[in-house]
Amino acid sequence: MVNLRFMFVVGAIALGFCSFGCSQSPSPEPAPSANEHNGQTLAKESGQARPHGQWWRDESIAVELGMTDDQVQAINDLMTVSPEDSDQRRQQERQLSLKYLRALAQEPYDPALVDSLSERLTEVLSSKSRRRIQRVHVLRDILTQEQWTKLWDIVPQVFQIGSFRILRGPKISVSDSDISPTPTP
Repeated sequence: MVNLRFMFVVGAIALGFCSFGCSQSPSPEPAPSANEHNGQTLAKESGQARPHGQWWRDESIAVELGMTDDQVQAINDLMTVSPEDSDQRRQQERQLSLKYLRALAQEPYDPALVDSLSERLTEVLSSKSRRRIQRVHVLRDILTQEQWTKLWDIVPQVFQIGSFRILRGPKISVSDSDISPTPTP
């Protein structure tokens, strides 16, 4: 009898905790504001940094840089990649990454297969970096020096090639002379 009563009390407590846990809902996500554009709040309204996803389509950046219509069109042509190409490259990178990690997870693993997948994955990743480097180079050819410098201040993420973000610091001049300048205190 005591065992039955004990089981009834434990069951009631467990049922109470389950009911309490199920009735608690996570806090609702904030409702999107009327000023949202492509899922991101406009930077002017929020006081945060500007979104850098498609900076070249932001008219305020074009105006701030003083870009001509030809420059805007050239940058748009440079940055626009067909969604099919982008999806295909992303899918290829994902599939090769999975195959590579699965090949390494085998016991024993096949070193020849791992090496082959490693080379293919390295090529896919390096071609992604190569395209990024080429875009930054062409972007420099499109913009004037003043526009280039302003772009560093406005959207520094544009110049992120790898996993490191480069910040513009004080200018350093380089000359061909063999005379080294004397340091100033």
